[in-house]
Amino acid sequence: MNNGDYHRPNPDALLKTQERESAGGLKVFLGAAPGVGKTYQMLQAAHELKRQGVDVVVGIAETHGRADTLALCEGLEQIPSKEIEYAGNRFREFDLDAALARQPDVLLLDELAHRNIPGTRHPRRYQDIEELLDQGITVWTAINIQHLESLSDVVASITGVRMRETVPDSLLERARDIVLVDLAPSELLERLKQGKVYVPEQARAAMDGYFSPSNLAALRELAVQAIAERLDSDVRDTMHSRGIEGPWHIRARMLVAVDGSGQGEALVRAARRLAERRKAPWTVVTVDNGRAGSDERQRLEKTFDLASRLGAEVKTLRGHNVAEEILAFARDQNVTTLILGRSHNRWWHFKKSTSRALLQQAEAFEVTFIPVPRKQRRRLIALSGQPFQWKDYAWAVASVGFATVISMGLENILPLGNLSLIFLTSVLWVAARTGIRPALFTAILSFLTYNFFFTDPRLTFQMTDTDELLTVVFFLVIAVTGGNLAGRLRDQVQMLRASNDLTDDQLEFTRRLASAPDITSVQTEAVEALYGQLKRPLVIAQRSPENEAIEVVTLGGPSHPLNDSDRSAIDWAIKNAKPSGAFSDTLNSLPWRFEPIEADGDVYGVLGLRVDDMSPEYYRGLAISVYVHQLGLAWFRTRLAANLSESRVAEETERLRSALLSSISHDLRTPLSSMIGSASTLKSMFHRLSDEDRESLLDTVLGEGERLDRYIRNLLDMTKLGHGTLKIERDWIALTDILSSALRRTRNLMSKVRVEREVEEDLPLLFVHPALIEQALVNVLENAAKFAPDGSTLNIRARRENDELIIAISDEGPGIPEDQRDQVFDMFFTGGEGDRGPHGSGLGLAICHGMVAAHGGRIQALAGPNGRGATIEMALPLLESPGQETHQEASE
Repeated sequence: MNNGDYHRPNPDALLKTQERESAGGLKVFLGAAPGVGKTYQMLQAAHELKRQGVDVVVGIAETHGRADTLALCEGLEQIPSKEIEYAGNRFREFDLDAALARQPDVLLLDELAHRNIPGTRHPRRYQDIEELLDQGITVWTAINIQHLESLSDVVASITGVRMRETVPDSLLERARDIVLVDLAPSELLERLKQGKVYVPEQARAAMDGYFSPSNLAALRELAVQAIAERLDSDVRDTMHSRGIEGPWHIRARMLVAVDGSGQGEALVRAARRLAERRKAPWTVVTVDNGRAGSDERQRLEKTFDLASRLGAEVKTLRGHNVAEEILAFARDQNVTTLILGRSHNRWWHFKKSTSRALLQQAEAFEVTFIPVPRKQRRRLIALSGQPFQWKDYAWAVASVGFATVISMGLENILPLGNLSLIFLTSVLWVAARTGIRPALFTAILSFLTYNFFFTDPRLTFQMTDTDELLTVVFFLVIAVTGGNLAGRLRDQVQMLRASNDLTDDQLEFTRRLASAPDITSVQTEAVEALYGQLKRPLVIAQRSPENEAIEVVTLGGPSHPLNDSDRSAIDWAIKNAKPSGAFSDTLNSLPWRFEPIEADGDVYGVLGLRVDDMSPEYYRGLAISVYVHQLGLAWFRTRLAANLSESRVAEETERLRSALLSSISHDLRTPLSSMIGSASTLKSMFHRLSDEDRESLLDTVLGEGERLDRYIRNLLDMTKLGHGTLKIERDWIALTDILSSALRRTRNLMSKVRVEREVEEDLPLLFVHPALIEQALVNVLENAAKFAPDGSTLNIRARRENDELIIAISDEGPGIPEDQRDQVFDMFFTGGEGDRGPHGSGLGLAICHGMVAAHGGRIQALAGPNGRGATIEMALPLLESPGQETHQEASE
């Protein structure tokens, strides 16, 4: 069909279009960055809609204090926000129920990626919008490109900032309209300088970080690409819903057809350069007709791996007619350009008939042939993927002989034509048992035997009866055709079974690597999984970080010591990031094959497999490169996780070190000064002081000494963390044990208050450094006791929430102002009193923060119960203890 011809509409496309139109419509104003004017343009469009008599209501419009945006809100009805109390504070959120009751024609609901305050019906605003759409209300909203879930990794790599609030792409796919709100980076930066986006202090920081010209240009490009992809998707849906055959040349899209002939990688590289010049998305496809052997599949895997790394989408099509499958997929995806490989003799690499079919049927496409070297030309379709075996042909001869004996016994009972069915059965049996080649051999041998023994004149290949001639000829045609089909079906079943087995093995390998928490576990799991599948000795080797010598880190199967040649091959593979050893161009006489383990441009080590009695074809069929690739990704993942953990620990260590040094220079000085002053007065004026004065001075010395003792104990506990890096000696312990010990240490301070404990039963054990967590509780208890009025209640609560244990300590003191709740964990913050205040120098909570954070936990200050006093809440991560695991197994 030519471009624009009509066919039966696609039911899926019709359903998708109907779903968009059946419920409320969604219109999204999409911007590349904050400040481009999404809300402003949305409000302008709302005023225009209102002038047309449409019922437009504002649910939420985030003006950020901008005067021009505030002015546009006037004249539009607004749904009052709902007041919600959370953590002792009151917040204003969108009132979903009021909007549903109001039922406007169009509702404006800004900030699509907004996270709602806990206590609302849905945790995210986009879920509010989904409910509104389901109720038939049209919603207009706005979002920046960095909040799309599919682009979060890309945005993080560009800007260095990972967005916590993201929106699933499926919501944008539901939108009827997407409006791109664009602004040149220079204009946006000018708006920043003028204070129209952020206040001046924030604007300067933004221009130095997220809002750099390069970042804005990249984000703008992402926004334009998102709109282009949406338009392309809309065009395809329209074509399918109307039954129009493509392509529609709206946007360039390239399709690269490859096979396992060996020229796929060169073709993919050439297509990548062409796609880059055209700025076009591209897809690499192959057609699996069940006939490819192990060599072809191995080459296809390498081609697909290269295509994925170069940014292409890869797809495997299945069918017998290669040309029809390629053209059908190209029309469905609105492809504009077909890229095919061509050898120097001007034959396309699939086969002649496929090339001609594409050239005849692809009038609507641009077809580009890319020359490839002659030496890479291979045949895609083989009669059989198995080597020649005499046993198969012996079965063929035996089956024909058996059919001949049976036919001779039935010759006087059955007509001559029916005897041919016996020989045909033998052909099908051989085809199902062996393959295509032995089946064809059986068909020809049956034809000759049938002619020689059963047609007149007997025992010759001559024929005198015309009817017998037709019978024999038709028998030959049916036998060859049936044998070919049966053999092909058998080969396809075997290929499918082998492919499924290989896929299952690879999935199991990937699953085991995904559950490995560190590099050592990754190495162990990889070797154990591969040895279980291959039953051959394996090693993972790398350079020693101390002396760069080659060392074996993991061994699988029987031990085979590596000699100097083996280590030289490993060193070469690591240095050049290429395979070495058997079946390679480097030291190929070795009994080992070494594959470099790499990811993100770094080579971490090698995977060695002993292949001393293995053929190159069999090794390629194992697809070891796929396993090595997965191993490299897992290695990279664990290394990245370890680096992130080390960075976090280093940051907390530095914070803790600063707090400790400040404590030594500041907290120790105050009690020492009081003690020295009191002792000096006692010494110089002992006889002139009354007994009451001397007792008061001694009480001062004693009190300040106890205070100093608490500080010193705190510092001594801190020294257990070591120097430079955190060394936390964890152990399993119950929270009640730590809490009881902390209360004993603070019993003197607690004498003036009433302590109440609300601890859930059956709380799991904590895997922590007991002394540090105990000291953290002591710091919090001391802080609460200092501010609590005499006779008041100090409440200690502990509960489990998901994978955390929450400990909350509340007092009935003056409380902490909301704007100071984050500052109380800063060093020397005392609410303005400093050393003159009676409550210390403000380092207790800072050190407490370091202790909790070192365990991967968090601590925060909140309002007290019923708005009175303050609450310090600590959250510690929970792990599954050995006792819990044993208990679960026993219960099961």
